[in-house]
Amino acid sequence: MSKSEVIQNLLDELNNQNQIYIAIIGTILAVLGLAFTIFSFMQRRFSDKQIQKMEDDFKHDFKQDFKIEENNEVLRDMRATLAEVHKSEKLLKQEIITATDLNFENSSFLLSQVDGDTHTLELNNMLINFNTTFDKAISTHKLNLSTLQHVIVNLINCLQRIRRYRIRYDEEAYDIINSLFDKLSSQSIISIQKNSDMNRYFTQHSLLECLKSLKSELKECDKYMNNELEDHDID
Repeated sequence: MSKSEVIQNLLDELNNQNQIYIAIIGTILAVLGLAFTIFSFMQRRFSDKQIQKMEDDFKHDFKQDFKIEENNEVLRDMRATLAEVHKSEKLLKQEIITATDLNFENSSFLLSQVDGDTHTLELNNMLINFNTTFDKAISTHKLNLSTLQHVIVNLINCLQRIRRYRIRYDEEAYDIINSLFDKLSSQSIISIQKNSDMNRYFTQHSLLECLKSLKSELKECDKYMNNELEDHDID
């Protein structure tokens, strides 16, 4: 084999090896390119998801913050409204109590104005009206001691004037008067227990004295009624 043929064989061998190396390198580059493409795609896809997630989280948090702030504002308005309602309710309740006490005292004052022109039916109606007013008053609140004291004094004056003007009254009136004494006594005990006035001891003492006077007056009225019945039987 000549020298030129040897050199040609070596060149052919080198060329074959180069082709193999080029193929290998090409394959490697293709694999790397594919891997890079896949990596870039996954990275971009992951990044898009992350960005989308961040956007979603932001929107969610924003909405939550907005809703919380909105709810807080609604709660503040509700609390303010409830406070106003409670204040108005308290004022209204106090006005009702004041009006009820005034009506109660006025009703008892009318009883204390009976005179010789007052007939039996009129007296009964006045007592029934006073008894109804009394029931309404104790159904709304605990009566204060001063109101009870004024009412008892007016009832005492009524019984005294009945005897003074010799006003005839029947068993219905008698039953109502005794029932009023029982209710006034029980209500006085309740009001004394609930009273927190600084001067409650003095007021309690005055109220209890008024009840004693009312009880004594009732005994006098019993005598008066019995005498009236006897006189009526004689007539």
